[in-house]
Amino acid sequence: MATEANDDSIKSSIEGTGANAIYRVGTLSYTRVGLGFLFLWLLWGDFCYTVMQSVTGPIMQLKFQALDASNTEIALLLTSIPTALYSFLNPIISFRSDRFRSRFGRRIPFIAGSLPFLVLFLFALAYGEQIGYWVRDHLGPLTMGIPPNQVVILTLGLLLLLFTFFNTFVASTFWYLFNDVVPEFLLARFMSVFRAIGQLSTALYSYYIFPQSSAHSTEIFISAAMLYLLGFGLMCWKVREGEYPPPAPLIDGQTSTMAAVVTYARGTHAFPIYWYLWICTFIGGIAGGAAIVGATTFGLYFYLALGLNLQQIGDINALLGVVVGVMTLGAGWLADRYHPIRVVVIGSFLSLVIVTPMNLIWLFWQPSPTMAFWVTMVITFGLAAPSMALGGMWDPPMLMRIFPRSQFGQFCSTNAVWRSIGGIIGGFMTGIYLDYMKGLVGKEKAYFYLPIWALLFGIPSFLLLYRFYLSWKKLGGDEAYIPPVLETIQLTNLPYPVEKVIIDSKEAPRN
Repeated sequence: MATEANDDSIKSSIEGTGANAIYRVGTLSYTRVGLGFLFLWLLWGDFCYTVMQSVTGPIMQLKFQALDASNTEIALLLTSIPTALYSFLNPIISFRSDRFRSRFGRRIPFIAGSLPFLVLFLFALAYGEQIGYWVRDHLGPLTMGIPPNQVVILTLGLLLLLFTFFNTFVASTFWYLFNDVVPEFLLARFMSVFRAIGQLSTALYSYYIFPQSSAHSTEIFISAAMLYLLGFGLMCWKVREGEYPPPAPLIDGQTSTMAAVVTYARGTHAFPIYWYLWICTFIGGIAGGAAIVGATTFGLYFYLALGLNLQQIGDINALLGVVVGVMTLGAGWLADRYHPIRVVVIGSFLSLVIVTPMNLIWLFWQPSPTMAFWVTMVITFGLAAPSMALGGMWDPPMLMRIFPRSQFGQFCSTNAVWRSIGGIIGGFMTGIYLDYMKGLVGKEKAYFYLPIWALLFGIPSFLLLYRFYLSWKKLGGDEAYIPPVLETIQLTNLPYPVEKVIIDSKEAPRN
């Protein structure tokens, strides 16, 4: 019988008590003070990364809107194309990172190696319009017949794509680092603080910086680039990974690319419990294209359609970050006590049956901007914030308890691929949907139909999440759940067929 492959290099333990306690994670050991510094550097890195991420999306939204890009173009350039690139690269990077060995570890080389390129393209985005107009003026034959604003839009889109390419190396490995260097029995509490810091970072940006996005986008991009270079670079220098045993061989001891692909895909799709999660994530990605609350692709335009100004939108997102951050600490305690999967199910249910339907009121009521602001505050903080805090225990707290630790990057990347595919389809289809509704009800009112789209796909996504929860219960739940994995995969002739698998006896694999 096969069970989860035990990776002795990342087993956690604690020796001693009080100030003399020694915390061990594989070959790493920390005193209480050393553990405190580890948390400090990881949280500082997250703060720098979150600020950089927070800057990029909203400013690019405003730039594209100022250039009169259509909703379909915005969805393609900000959601579908970057998500497609991410979904292609993430499995490769994650799988290679799980199996990578160096004296600097298996995660930090990917993070640090991409750092200078990310900074370079942040600077390029800071001067994106100027670069676009230079392209229009100096590459005339190549841009002949293309409207000037479209040349600039395409240039910004290309720069954003290059930024996304290098950002994927960080997005694919940064979260896995926590699973390798933080003691397992402290992960849930650490992740709740991690979430809170992330929300606080977003809140500070939304309150102090976002209202200046239109007038000072260049300065904001440059500042974010310098903060990321110095802050994230310092984290890479201060955090140390331990040693790992040699990675397990690919199927049949092969070394070919096809062997790696089959090992990756077959290993994460062999059991029904994972299929429930993958399809839930996929459909949820489609629904996410219509998300309103927070700094989402069309959320900004939704708020603007209500008559809110950038200062009011910044205030809402800033306070949302603070409130969700505080609530996340409580959600982390609940996740430790009752398991993250239960917390996620409750948060998703509240969002589906209360938060999303409440935003349908704007179809029937168009108050003054001042009244719209205060009603939005009530919906956001009274209803959306609690469900967001509970749902925030999905990734990574729930995944850390659901996926096999020895193959954590491989499984997380599979989850990301399914979410990305849903995001690609959802972002593009939402843009088409909004452009269609614009023709029926007008440009501004079209955004008020976003909750209908979210409900259409949110309902089946929740039903699959609940089925995933029942499958987890069937496999042992709180007391006896062991992530089912394929221990051995034997093939006769690559690439076809898979002849034999040895599996956990609790659940049969899918054929």
